[in-house]
Amino acid sequence: MLAFVALVGGCAALVPKSPPATFDLEAPTSFPANVGSTGLQFAITEPTAVGALDSERIVVQPMPTEVTYLGKVQWSDRVPKLVQARLIDAFRNTGKVRSVGLPGGAVQNDIGLVTDLQDFQIDATAGQAVVSIAVRIVSDTTGRVLDSRIFTARQPVAGNDANAMVDAMNAAFQQAAVEIVVWTLARI
Repeated sequence: MLAFVALVGGCAALVPKSPPATFDLEAPTSFPANVGSTGLQFAITEPTAVGALDSERIVVQPMPTEVTYLGKVQWSDRVPKLVQARLIDAFRNTGKVRSVGLPGGAVQNDIGLVTDLQDFQIDATAGQAVVSIAVRIVSDTTGRVLDSRIFTARQPVAGNDANAMVDAMNAAFQQAAVEIVVWTLARI
């Protein structure tokens, strides 16, 4: 495990000589057979996030209070914007929603999913990818919170390279996204 922490910590100090490798998240396409459906129209906010998570960089925590970044790699967009886009894709992929999209469009939404990105990193001491997203279902007419929950997923990192870390992040995100979709569609 110490070798993993040392490797990840050393990656942050590397200065890229060529453009960084760019990775994307995949929205889940498979859901439980009993996933609900809705005729409501809704929007998903861009998650709020602390500064370390509000970038294209892949966050690695070698210690609970230390934040570093994986060298020579990046996400395809800022993490909050990427998470928002893939959550919208996940709801659309169910085929069971009338309309889901970005807030502020021409569509009059019934509710909003307000999201907060709490964790989205590699926990190097545990050798795990960690994704934690807080979700609130909010009435667009009254502004009242109808329900809320925090979704946390952890997936083991199978290797010490960037591909293994991104695969684990993607798996953790997909797990959390499926849980968010199932929970939300059961409540709206």
